[in-house]
Amino acid sequence: MADPGIVLVVAKGPDSGRTFAIPVGCYRVLGRNDELLGGTAVQPRGEQRRLEREDQKTAADHLRRRASPGLAGARSEVAAFSREGDVDLADEAVSQTHAMIFCDEAGASIVDVASTNGTFVNGDKVTESALVEGDLIRVGESRLEVQAAAR
Repeated sequence: MADPGIVLVVAKGPDSGRTFAIPVGCYRVLGRNDELLGGTAVQPRGEQRRLEREDQKTAADHLRRRASPGLAGARSEVAAFSREGDVDLADEAVSQTHAMIFCDEAGASIVDVASTNGTFVNGDKVTESALVEGDLIRVGESRLEVQAAAR
C-alpha cells in the first residue's frame, strides 16, 4: 500500500490540537496567520501565501540537494508537488512565511525560508531537514509533532 504522507499535530502553542495533513506529492507553507499583528500576513486564514522569489529559490535548491544523492522517490522540483492550504499559526513569533514542508515517496522534509526566529527539529536549529514520525518541529512558540497519516 502506498505511503499516505504525514500529519502535523500542534502539540504546544496558541493552535494546540490543530492538525495539518500533508499527503505524498504535496507541500504546505507554514506561517503566521493574518489575524495577528494588525493583519500583516499576506493571505487570510485558509488561503495560500504568495511566495517571494527568494523563497521559491530556497525551496527549489532544497529539493535539488535532497534528490541529488539518488534518494529513491525524491522529487527534485517544486512543480512536481501539489500545494495544499497553508499551515497558518496564530503565533506572533512565527514569520509570515516561515518554512515549507514537502512530502514525497522518499519521505517528508522541511526547509526554513529565512524566518526571523528560525526553525528547529528535535531541538536543533535547521535550515533544512528530513522529517520522520515522532520528530518535534519548533517554530516560534509552537511545537508541531510529525505523525504518520492514517492508512
